[in-house]
Amino acid sequence: MKDPSEVTALFVDHGLFISQALKLAETFKKVYSYTPWESAFPKMTSMVGYGYDEIELVDSIFGTHFDEIDLFVFPDINHGPLQQYLVDQGKTVWGSRLGECLELDREGMKEILTALDLPVGKFTHIKGMSNLRAYLKEKKNVYVKINKWRGTFETFKSESYNQVEPKLDEVEHKLGPLKHIIEFTIEDQLEEANMFESGTDGYVINGEYPTKLMSGIEVKDLAYVGVFTDYLDIPEPIRRFNDRMKPVFAAYGYRGWMSTEVRIGKDHNPYMIDGCMRSPSPPNELWQELYSNFAEIVWYGANGIVVDPEPTAKYGAEVLIHSSWASGNWQPVDIDPDVREFVKLRNSMKINEREYISPMGDGLPEIGAVIGMSDVSVEDAIKNAIEHCDGVSGYYLEMPTAATDKALEAIEKMDKLGLNYFN
Repeated sequence: MKDPSEVTALFVDHGLFISQALKLAETFKKVYSYTPWESAFPKMTSMVGYGYDEIELVDSIFGTHFDEIDLFVFPDINHGPLQQYLVDQGKTVWGSRLGECLELDREGMKEILTALDLPVGKFTHIKGMSNLRAYLKEKKNVYVKINKWRGTFETFKSESYNQVEPKLDEVEHKLGPLKHIIEFTIEDQLEEANMFESGTDGYVINGEYPTKLMSGIEVKDLAYVGVFTDYLDIPEPIRRFNDRMKPVFAAYGYRGWMSTEVRIGKDHNPYMIDGCMRSPSPPNELWQELYSNFAEIVWYGANGIVVDPEPTAKYGAEVLIHSSWASGNWQPVDIDPDVREFVKLRNSMKINEREYISPMGDGLPEIGAVIGMSDVSVEDAIKNAIEHCDGVSGYYLEMPTAATDKALEAIEKMDKLGLNYFN
């Protein structure tokens, strides 16, 4: 097997994880990057990664470079059949393969959870916008989710029909006549005063996990705090899903990133909220600097060998970068060179030595993240991340640093339930 420094890789991504390609290029011999651009009317905004000398853009997985490739890297989902095709051709692939269905098919995942004797919260399946509206008029505090069409909308909460009606109007307008056939999963809110949400953030190689990894708390779309720890030091309820899912991941030949979102209350029953069968964001941005052997994890893992991370610090924190402007407009981002390694951008390009975010068009404000690390405490890691935020500027840019307080509150809830592992 080649040493990582001799590896030529092809990175396949829609733009969210371009910073990973740049990180891998620090170790691998060469990194090609392909962002799918094909459509009836291709746009230059698909040229994610342009201008970075560390990587070379290509227009397809296939071409004159194909036989050079030692490793195909898929940090995201929606390429499962292609990954499996490459595997069947004898290629080395990092990715979830057909295991992506564990994220894309919500009802299917709930069937697996039930078969593995894992708790499943109350939910219902609804077809059509008119039926959804009727249901939400009667039910409060539920979450509306969709399967693979997440570009239509992301999960949203309905506290009451009056509160959520404008969102329903927006979704219905987007759908047009598809409003009659769209299918929703509606999940009841899990309510308990001291309930917290945590999870493991790592990778799976044929059903096996590293003996050490990062585990933490996400403040949805705002921030993240985590601790690098022994896998077995993570409280059993938080890792119960991982342990029981081993044969499922093995059956898919899964070799890639994986993250969980688990809600736990006083009964210590772990309710799996959502599985992320790809790079989670956060905290993949944090891994890129926290794991000194990031490229080795990917290369050896794709070859079926589980390599433990080698951390540069025990604690990590991450603050998402927001811009309401970037969804439909070019977003320049100016970064102090002293903190550049701690800033990870999505959909980025470099033109005339300035970095830009290509218009994302997804309506989401997140365009990247700022990270911080510490061996002292999680509070010190947060302080470090906030200091790095001072080195990032741009039109309409915001960094919700105060959201880290909510993560610390979740750790306090862990403590009350006897499940605190942030020590």
